[in-house]
Amino acid sequence: MKRIILLSLALLALVSAGCVQASREGPVYQVYFLSEEVDRDLALVPEERTLPPETEPVEGLLALLLEGPESEELTRAIPNGVTLREWTLTDGVLTVDFSARYAALSGVALTLADYSVVNTLCQLDGVEAVEITADGDYLTYRDHQRMTAEETWTVEEMEEEGA
Repeated sequence: MKRIILLSLALLALVSAGCVQASREGPVYQVYFLSEEVDRDLALVPEERTLPPETEPVEGLLALLLEGPESEELTRAIPNGVTLREWTLTDGVLTVDFSARYAALSGVALTLADYSVVNTLCQLDGVEAVEITADGDYLTYRDHQRMTAEETWTVEEMEEEGA
């Protein structure tokens, strides 16, 4: 009996230590959208969203990103009309292919859209980095193709730095 209790407590500690929480409806993830509240500059902020248990996590999170936020204080970083074509996960690198409309992004808008996707998807087990293509092609005007969540600043870090 003690062994079962200790194993249960260990399992509970492991589950509660992870970034992804679980609820009765399914796992809860941070989905990143744009906010203009941080010193009137655009910033990515998370909105907690729940995926139904039977939902494939990559497709479910991408669908939530494309649908947009529930909060009226947030907006999509990905333009309307962009659709998911396909995705693949190989050796920790998740490649997401959006429709050609994604390629119209550039500058800060592209960076914000990219890291909206990256920060959202890097929460998933087995996803270490994300590559984003548009209509099957890499966007050659990016300075690098493989992106990780560690490369972005969170709102909290921006506030700590006084940005």
